[in-house]
Amino acid sequence: MTALTRQLFREFRVQEAFWTTAETVAYDSEAQMLFLLLLRQNNNVPLLFDDVKKIEMMAWQGNPYMMYAYARLHDVLQYDNDSDSIKHDFYKLAASHGIGDAYAQLAYMHKDGDLGECDYDAYNDLMQKALDNHSEKAMQQHIRDIIYGTNGSPRDALKGYELAENHVHQQDFHDPEYYMLMGDADRELGRIGNAVTNYELATEHGGSAAFFWWAVTDCCDRDGIVVDRDGFAEIMQKGRAVDARDCYLMYTMLTDDATYDALDPDAQRELSACLSDDLQAGWCLGDSVCPYYLGFYYEKGLYGFAQDYQQAWLWYGRAARLRSPHGYAALTRMILDDSTAPAGCDESFAYEYAYKGLMLGCDDLLQTVIRGYRQGFLDHHKAKIEEIWLPKYDEWLRHVADDDDYPCDSEA
Repeated sequence: MTALTRQLFREFRVQEAFWTTAETVAYDSEAQMLFLLLLRQNNNVPLLFDDVKKIEMMAWQGNPYMMYAYARLHDVLQYDNDSDSIKHDFYKLAASHGIGDAYAQLAYMHKDGDLGECDYDAYNDLMQKALDNHSEKAMQQHIRDIIYGTNGSPRDALKGYELAENHVHQQDFHDPEYYMLMGDADRELGRIGNAVTNYELATEHGGSAAFFWWAVTDCCDRDGIVVDRDGFAEIMQKGRAVDARDCYLMYTMLTDDATYDALDPDAQRELSACLSDDLQAGWCLGDSVCPYYLGFYYEKGLYGFAQDYQQAWLWYGRAARLRSPHGYAALTRMILDDSTAPAGCDESFAYEYAYKGLMLGCDDLLQTVIRGYRQGFLDHHKAKIEEIWLPKYDEWLRHVADDDDYPCDSEA
Protein backbone atom coordinates (compact mmCIF):
# COMPACT_ATOMS: atom_id res chain seq x y z
CA MET A 1 0.00 0.00 0.00
CA THR A 2 1.50 3.29 -1.03
CA ALA A 3 1.97 6.21 1.31
CA LEU A 4 -0.34 8.22 -0.98
CA THR A 5 -3.21 5.78 -0.52
CA ARG A 6 -2.82 5.82 3.24
CA GLN A 7 -2.84 9.61 3.19
CA LEU A 8 -6.01 9.68 1.10
CA PHE A 9 -7.70 7.49 3.69
CA ARG A 10 -6.61 9.65 6.64
CA GLU A 11 -7.75 12.79 4.84
CA PHE A 12 -11.24 11.32 4.25
CA ARG A 13 -10.83 11.48 0.48
CA VAL A 14 -13.04 8.45 0.18
CA GLN A 15 -13.67 8.26 -3.55
CA GLU A 16 -9.98 8.72 -4.39
CA ALA A 17 -8.91 6.14 -1.82
CA PHE A 18 -11.56 3.69 -3.05
CA TRP A 19 -10.59 3.85 -6.71
CA THR A 20 -6.87 3.90 -5.98
CA THR A 21 -7.13 0.65 -4.04
CA ALA A 22 -9.55 -0.77 -6.64
CA GLU A 23 -6.78 -0.71 -9.23
CA THR A 24 -4.82 -3.46 -7.44
CA VAL A 25 -7.41 -5.03 -5.13
CA ALA A 26 -7.62 -8.22 -7.20
CA TYR A 27 -4.08 -9.30 -6.30
CA ASP A 28 -2.61 -6.94 -3.66
CA SER A 29 -3.29 -7.98 -0.06
CA GLU A 30 -2.61 -4.50 1.29
CA ALA A 31 -5.07 -2.95 -1.17
CA GLN A 32 -7.63 -5.56 -0.13
CA MET A 33 -7.16 -4.65 3.53
CA LEU A 34 -7.66 -0.93 2.90
CA PHE A 35 -10.56 -1.50 0.51
CA LEU A 36 -12.46 -3.49 3.14
CA LEU A 37 -11.43 -1.12 5.92
CA LEU A 38 -12.89 1.80 3.98
CA LEU A 39 -16.18 -0.01 3.33
CA ARG A 40 -16.55 -1.20 6.94
CA GLN A 41 -17.29 2.38 7.93
CA ASN A 42 -20.92 3.18 7.21
CA ASN A 43 -20.11 6.88 6.91
CA ASN A 44 -17.84 6.24 3.92
CA VAL A 45 -20.22 4.16 1.84
CA PRO A 46 -22.71 6.90 0.80
CA LEU A 47 -19.82 9.00 -0.52
CA LEU A 48 -19.43 6.39 -3.28
CA PHE A 49 -23.02 6.66 -4.50
CA ASP A 50 -22.12 8.86 -7.46
CA ASP A 51 -20.18 5.86 -8.80
CA VAL A 52 -22.88 3.27 -8.12
CA LYS A 53 -23.47 2.44 -11.79
CA LYS A 54 -19.77 1.80 -12.37
CA ILE A 55 -19.54 -0.31 -9.21
CA GLU A 56 -22.65 -2.28 -10.22
CA MET A 57 -21.24 -2.95 -13.69
CA MET A 58 -17.95 -4.21 -12.27
CA ALA A 59 -19.85 -6.39 -9.78
CA TRP A 60 -21.85 -8.03 -12.58
CA GLN A 61 -18.57 -8.55 -14.48
CA GLY A 62 -17.40 -10.80 -11.63
CA ASN A 63 -15.19 -8.57 -9.47
CA PRO A 64 -15.83 -9.94 -5.94
CA TYR A 65 -14.69 -6.75 -4.21
CA MET A 66 -17.11 -4.70 -6.30
CA MET A 67 -19.81 -7.25 -5.44
CA TYR A 68 -19.16 -6.43 -1.82
CA ALA A 69 -19.09 -2.66 -2.47
CA TYR A 70 -22.38 -2.84 -4.38
CA ALA A 71 -24.00 -4.76 -1.52
CA ARG A 72 -22.71 -2.19 0.98
CA LEU A 73 -24.33 0.66 -0.97
CA HIS A 74 -27.69 -1.09 -0.85
CA ASP A 75 -27.17 -1.97 2.80
CA VAL A 76 -26.32 1.51 4.06
CA LEU A 77 -28.65 3.57 1.86
CA GLN A 78 -31.57 1.16 1.21
CA TYR A 79 -32.18 3.18 -1.94
CA ASP A 80 -34.13 0.53 -3.88
CA ASN A 81 -37.33 -1.31 -2.98
CA ASP A 82 -35.37 -4.53 -3.52
CA SER A 83 -32.27 -3.43 -1.59
CA ASP A 84 -32.60 -6.23 0.97
CA SER A 85 -32.65 -8.99 -1.64
CA ILE A 86 -29.97 -7.32 -3.76
CA LYS A 87 -27.53 -6.88 -0.91
CA HIS A 88 -28.20 -10.44 0.25
CA ASP A 89 -27.38 -11.86 -3.17
CA PHE A 90 -24.21 -9.83 -3.60
CA TYR A 91 -22.98 -10.42 -0.05
CA LYS A 92 -23.38 -14.16 -0.71
CA LEU A 93 -21.41 -13.87 -3.93
CA ALA A 94 -18.65 -11.88 -2.21
CA ALA A 95 -18.55 -14.38 0.65
CA SER A 96 -18.23 -17.27 -1.81
CA HIS A 97 -14.99 -15.60 -2.96
CA GLY A 98 -13.63 -15.63 0.59
CA ILE A 99 -14.38 -12.05 1.66
CA GLY A 100 -14.86 -12.52 5.38
CA ASP A 101 -16.59 -9.19 6.00
CA ALA A 102 -19.37 -10.32 3.63
CA TYR A 103 -20.16 -13.21 5.98
CA ALA A 104 -20.38 -10.71 8.85
CA GLN A 105 -22.79 -8.48 6.93
CA LEU A 106 -24.94 -11.50 6.09
CA ALA A 107 -24.97 -12.31 9.81
CA TYR A 108 -26.37 -8.86 10.61
CA MET A 109 -29.09 -9.35 8.01
CA HIS A 110 -30.24 -12.52 9.77
CA LYS A 111 -30.14 -10.92 13.22
CA ASP A 112 -32.04 -7.80 12.13
CA GLY A 113 -34.76 -9.69 10.28
CA ASP A 114 -33.89 -8.20 6.89
CA LEU A 115 -34.99 -11.48 5.32
CA GLY A 116 -38.33 -11.58 7.16
CA GLU A 117 -37.46 -13.14 10.52
CA CYS A 118 -34.55 -12.86 12.90
CA ASP A 119 -32.41 -15.99 13.03
CA TYR A 120 -29.85 -15.99 15.83
CA ASP A 121 -28.51 -19.42 14.90
CA ALA A 122 -27.72 -18.21 11.38
CA TYR A 123 -26.22 -15.04 12.86
CA ASN A 124 -23.84 -17.04 15.06
CA ASP A 125 -22.92 -19.47 12.28
CA LEU A 126 -22.17 -16.69 9.82
CA MET A 127 -20.17 -14.68 12.34
CA GLN A 128 -18.04 -17.74 12.97
CA LYS A 129 -17.52 -18.17 9.21
CA ALA A 130 -16.53 -14.51 9.08
CA LEU A 131 -13.95 -15.04 11.82
CA ASP A 132 -12.69 -18.16 10.05
CA ASN A 133 -12.17 -16.00 6.96
CA HIS A 134 -10.20 -13.38 8.94
CA SER A 135 -12.95 -10.75 9.01
CA GLU A 136 -11.99 -7.63 10.94
CA LYS A 137 -15.69 -6.72 11.02
CA ALA A 138 -16.47 -9.92 12.89
CA MET A 139 -13.58 -9.40 15.29
CA GLN A 140 -14.78 -5.87 16.00
CA GLN A 141 -18.28 -7.19 16.72
CA HIS A 142 -16.78 -9.80 19.05
CA ILE A 143 -15.00 -7.05 20.98
CA ARG A 144 -18.15 -4.90 21.04
CA ASP A 145 -20.09 -7.85 22.47
CA ILE A 146 -17.52 -8.19 25.25
CA ILE A 147 -17.63 -4.46 26.07
CA TYR A 148 -21.42 -4.35 26.32
CA GLY A 149 -22.24 -7.95 27.25
CA THR A 150 -24.32 -8.57 24.12
CA ASN A 151 -24.98 -11.67 21.99
CA GLY A 152 -24.25 -14.02 24.87
CA SER A 153 -20.86 -12.59 25.89
CA PRO A 154 -20.16 -11.79 29.57
CA ARG A 155 -19.82 -8.04 30.01
CA ASP A 156 -16.17 -7.07 30.52
CA ALA A 157 -15.27 -3.61 29.24
CA LEU A 158 -11.68 -3.86 30.44
CA LYS A 159 -11.12 -7.09 28.51
CA GLY A 160 -12.73 -5.51 25.44
CA TYR A 161 -10.42 -2.51 25.73
CA GLU A 162 -7.36 -4.73 25.94
CA LEU A 163 -8.42 -6.76 22.90
CA ALA A 164 -9.00 -3.62 20.84
CA GLU A 165 -5.67 -2.17 21.96
CA ASN A 166 -3.85 -5.37 20.99
CA HIS A 167 -5.35 -5.23 17.50
CA VAL A 168 -4.25 -1.62 17.07
CA HIS A 169 -0.67 -2.50 17.92
CA GLN A 170 -0.69 -5.57 15.67
CA GLN A 171 -1.52 -3.51 12.59
CA ASP A 172 0.81 -1.55 10.39
CA PHE A 173 -2.06 0.69 9.27
CA HIS A 174 -4.38 1.31 12.20
CA ASP A 175 -8.08 0.60 11.72
CA PRO A 176 -9.86 3.56 13.36
CA GLU A 177 -12.67 1.28 14.54
CA TYR A 178 -10.35 -0.23 17.16
CA TYR A 179 -9.72 3.24 18.58
CA MET A 180 -13.49 3.73 18.57
CA LEU A 181 -13.92 0.50 20.51
CA MET A 182 -11.26 1.59 22.99
CA GLY A 183 -13.19 4.83 23.45
CA ASP A 184 -16.43 2.90 23.95
CA ALA A 185 -14.81 0.71 26.57
CA ASP A 186 -13.36 3.78 28.29
CA ARG A 187 -16.83 5.29 28.54
CA GLU A 188 -18.16 2.10 30.09
CA LEU A 189 -15.31 2.18 32.59
CA GLY A 190 -15.86 5.85 33.41
CA ARG A 191 -12.52 6.91 31.91
CA ILE A 192 -13.90 9.92 30.07
CA GLY A 193 -10.57 11.61 29.40
CA ASN A 194 -9.17 8.43 27.87
CA ALA A 195 -12.32 8.01 25.77
CA VAL A 196 -11.94 11.51 24.33
CA THR A 197 -8.31 10.78 23.45
CA ASN A 198 -9.20 7.53 21.68
CA TYR A 199 -12.08 9.05 19.73
CA GLU A 200 -9.78 11.84 18.58
CA LEU A 201 -7.18 9.25 17.55
CA ALA A 202 -9.85 7.46 15.55
CA THR A 203 -10.51 10.65 13.57
CA GLU A 204 -6.77 11.06 12.93
CA HIS A 205 -6.75 7.59 11.36
CA GLY A 206 -9.70 8.18 9.02
CA GLY A 207 -12.69 7.32 11.22
CA SER A 208 -15.29 10.03 10.61
CA ALA A 209 -17.91 8.43 12.88
CA ALA A 210 -15.65 9.24 15.82
CA PHE A 211 -16.23 13.00 15.48
CA PHE A 212 -19.73 12.60 16.87
CA TRP A 213 -18.66 10.51 19.85
CA TRP A 214 -15.68 12.74 20.51
CA ALA A 215 -18.03 15.75 20.68
CA VAL A 216 -20.62 13.96 22.84
CA THR A 217 -18.07 12.52 25.26
CA ASP A 218 -16.09 15.73 25.64
CA CYS A 219 -18.88 18.30 25.62
CA CYS A 220 -22.08 16.68 26.92
CA ASP A 221 -23.25 15.51 30.33
CA ARG A 222 -24.29 11.95 31.11
CA ASP A 223 -27.77 12.59 29.71
CA GLY A 224 -26.36 13.76 26.37
CA ILE A 225 -27.14 17.43 27.03
CA VAL A 226 -24.55 19.78 25.53
CA VAL A 227 -22.76 21.70 28.28
CA ASP A 228 -19.86 23.08 26.24
CA ARG A 229 -21.65 24.53 23.24
CA ASP A 230 -18.62 26.11 21.58
CA GLY A 231 -16.45 23.01 21.97
CA PHE A 232 -19.27 20.78 20.75
CA ALA A 233 -19.89 22.91 17.66
CA GLU A 234 -16.18 23.03 16.85
CA ILE A 235 -15.79 19.26 16.84
CA MET A 236 -19.06 18.62 15.01
CA GLN A 237 -18.08 21.15 12.33
CA LYS A 238 -14.92 19.14 11.71
CA GLY A 239 -17.10 16.09 11.12
CA ARG A 240 -19.48 17.96 8.85
CA ALA A 241 -16.51 19.11 6.76
CA VAL A 242 -15.87 15.46 5.82
CA ASP A 243 -19.58 14.53 5.52
CA ALA A 244 -19.75 12.55 8.75
CA ARG A 245 -23.49 11.96 8.62
CA ASP A 246 -24.22 11.93 12.36
CA CYS A 247 -22.59 15.36 12.70
CA TYR A 248 -25.57 16.80 10.84
CA LEU A 249 -27.35 16.42 14.18
CA MET A 250 -25.36 19.38 15.49
CA TYR A 251 -28.15 21.98 15.40
CA THR A 252 -30.66 19.46 16.71
CA MET A 253 -28.51 18.76 19.75
CA LEU A 254 -27.87 22.48 20.33
CA THR A 255 -31.56 23.42 20.14
CA ASP A 256 -34.03 23.31 23.00
CA ASP A 257 -37.16 25.28 23.86
CA ALA A 258 -35.29 27.95 25.82
CA THR A 259 -32.72 28.48 23.07
CA TYR A 260 -35.36 28.74 20.37
CA ASP A 261 -37.70 31.00 22.35
CA ALA A 262 -34.84 33.42 23.07
CA LEU A 263 -34.37 34.14 19.36
CA ASP A 264 -36.11 36.87 17.42
CA PRO A 265 -38.51 35.75 14.63
CA ASP A 266 -35.92 36.09 11.85
CA ALA A 267 -33.38 34.03 13.79
CA GLN A 268 -36.05 31.43 14.55
CA ARG A 269 -36.81 31.06 10.85
CA GLU A 270 -33.13 30.75 10.08
CA LEU A 271 -32.66 28.08 12.75
CA SER A 272 -35.70 26.16 11.48
CA ALA A 273 -34.25 26.19 7.95
CA CYS A 274 -30.87 24.98 9.27
CA LEU A 275 -32.53 22.14 11.15
CA SER A 276 -34.48 21.06 8.09
CA ASP A 277 -31.52 21.30 5.70
CA ASP A 278 -29.09 19.52 8.01
CA LEU A 279 -31.41 16.68 8.96
CA GLN A 280 -32.27 16.07 5.32
CA ALA A 281 -28.55 16.07 4.46
CA GLY A 282 -27.91 13.47 7.17
CA TRP A 283 -30.78 11.35 5.85
CA CYS A 284 -29.35 11.47 2.32
CA LEU A 285 -26.10 10.11 3.78
CA GLY A 286 -27.95 7.16 5.31
CA ASP A 287 -28.35 8.35 8.90
CA SER A 288 -31.55 7.03 10.49
CA VAL A 289 -31.66 9.44 13.45
CA CYS A 290 -31.93 12.53 11.24
CA PRO A 291 -35.25 11.58 9.58
CA TYR A 292 -36.59 10.46 12.96
CA TYR A 293 -36.05 13.98 14.32
CA LEU A 294 -37.72 15.49 11.26
CA GLY A 295 -40.72 13.27 11.95
CA PHE A 296 -40.73 14.34 15.59
CA TYR A 297 -40.56 18.05 14.75
CA TYR A 298 -43.44 17.76 12.28
CA GLU A 299 -45.51 15.65 14.65
CA LYS A 300 -45.13 18.08 17.56
CA GLY A 301 -44.94 21.31 15.55
CA LEU A 302 -41.61 22.29 17.10
CA TYR A 303 -39.06 24.97 16.21
CA GLY A 304 -40.92 26.53 13.31
CA PHE A 305 -42.10 23.25 11.75
CA ALA A 306 -45.82 23.32 11.05
CA GLN A 307 -47.60 20.46 12.80
CA ASP A 308 -48.20 18.00 9.99
CA TYR A 309 -48.98 14.36 10.73
CA GLN A 310 -48.60 13.35 7.10
CA GLN A 311 -45.05 14.72 7.03
CA ALA A 312 -44.34 13.13 10.41
CA TRP A 313 -45.47 9.76 9.06
CA LEU A 314 -43.34 10.20 5.95
CA TRP A 315 -40.16 10.98 7.90
CA TYR A 316 -40.71 8.32 10.54
CA GLY A 317 -41.14 5.88 7.65
CA ARG A 318 -37.87 7.03 6.11
CA ALA A 319 -36.14 6.49 9.44
CA ALA A 320 -37.65 3.00 9.65
CA ARG A 321 -36.49 2.26 6.11
CA LEU A 322 -32.96 2.89 7.37
CA ARG A 323 -33.52 0.42 10.22
CA SER A 324 -34.38 2.85 13.01
CA PRO A 325 -36.23 0.88 15.70
CA HIS A 326 -37.50 4.21 17.06
CA GLY A 327 -38.90 5.02 13.63
CA TYR A 328 -40.90 1.79 13.73
CA ALA A 329 -42.00 2.56 17.29
CA ALA A 330 -43.25 6.00 16.23
CA LEU A 331 -45.26 4.53 13.33
CA THR A 332 -46.77 2.01 15.75
CA ARG A 333 -47.69 4.73 18.23
CA MET A 334 -49.29 6.96 15.60
CA ILE A 335 -51.64 4.09 14.67
CA LEU A 336 -52.42 2.48 18.01
CA ASP A 337 -52.23 5.34 20.49
CA ASP A 338 -52.61 8.69 18.74
CA SER A 339 -54.86 7.93 15.76
CA THR A 340 -52.78 10.30 13.64
CA ALA A 341 -51.65 7.82 11.00
CA PRO A 342 -52.88 8.09 7.39
CA ALA A 343 -56.18 6.48 6.52
CA GLY A 344 -55.90 2.78 5.81
CA CYS A 345 -53.08 2.12 8.28
CA ASP A 346 -54.86 -0.19 10.68
CA GLU A 347 -53.79 -2.37 13.60
CA SER A 348 -52.29 -5.04 11.36
CA PHE A 349 -49.80 -2.44 10.06
CA ALA A 350 -49.06 -1.26 13.59
CA TYR A 351 -48.22 -4.69 14.95
CA GLU A 352 -46.06 -5.47 11.91
CA TYR A 353 -44.12 -2.26 12.55
CA ALA A 354 -43.84 -3.11 16.22
CA TYR A 355 -42.51 -6.56 15.38
CA LYS A 356 -39.87 -5.14 13.05
CA GLY A 357 -38.83 -2.53 15.61
CA LEU A 358 -38.53 -5.24 18.25
CA MET A 359 -36.26 -7.31 16.00
CA LEU A 360 -34.10 -4.22 15.52
CA GLY A 361 -33.63 -3.82 19.25
CA CYS A 362 -36.45 -1.64 20.63
CA ASP A 363 -37.30 -3.72 23.70
CA ASP A 364 -40.04 -1.23 24.63
CA LEU A 365 -42.11 -2.80 21.84
CA LEU A 366 -42.09 -6.27 23.41
CA GLN A 367 -45.36 -5.79 25.29
CA THR A 368 -47.02 -4.35 22.18
CA VAL A 369 -45.96 -7.34 20.07
CA ILE A 370 -47.20 -9.87 22.62
CA ARG A 371 -50.49 -8.01 23.03
CA GLY A 372 -50.97 -7.95 19.27
CA TYR A 373 -50.13 -11.63 18.96
CA ARG A 374 -52.62 -12.59 21.66
CA GLN A 375 -55.29 -10.53 19.91
CA GLY A 376 -54.86 -12.54 16.71
CA PHE A 377 -52.31 -10.47 14.84
CA LEU A 378 -48.82 -11.55 13.70
CA ASP A 379 -49.89 -15.15 13.24
CA HIS A 380 -47.40 -15.58 10.38
CA HIS A 381 -44.65 -14.84 12.95
CA LYS A 382 -46.03 -17.45 15.36
CA ALA A 383 -43.02 -19.76 15.35
CA LYS A 384 -40.49 -17.02 16.17
CA ILE A 385 -42.76 -15.30 18.66
CA GLU A 386 -43.21 -18.52 20.61
CA GLU A 387 -39.54 -19.45 20.30
CA ILE A 388 -38.00 -16.08 21.18
CA TRP A 389 -40.35 -13.31 22.22
CA LEU A 390 -42.83 -15.06 24.53
CA PRO A 391 -39.97 -16.42 26.69
CA LYS A 392 -38.48 -12.92 26.80
CA TYR A 393 -41.84 -11.51 27.82
CA ASP A 394 -42.24 -14.14 30.54
CA GLU A 395 -38.75 -13.32 31.81
CA TRP A 396 -39.65 -9.64 31.88
CA LEU A 397 -42.80 -10.41 33.88
CA ARG A 398 -40.75 -12.33 36.44
CA HIS A 399 -38.39 -9.40 36.85
CA VAL A 400 -41.18 -6.89 37.47
CA ALA A 401 -43.49 -9.14 39.49
CA ASP A 402 -42.13 -7.90 42.82
CA ASP A 403 -42.06 -4.24 41.79
CA ASP A 404 -45.41 -2.75 42.81
CA ASP A 405 -44.53 0.58 41.19
CA TYR A 406 -43.91 -0.92 37.74
CA PRO A 407 -46.91 -0.56 35.40
CA CYS A 408 -47.91 -4.00 34.18
CA ASP A 409 -49.58 -4.30 30.79
CA SER A 410 -52.55 -6.42 31.76
CA GLU A 411 -53.81 -6.62 28.17
CA ALA A 412 -50.75 -8.49 26.94
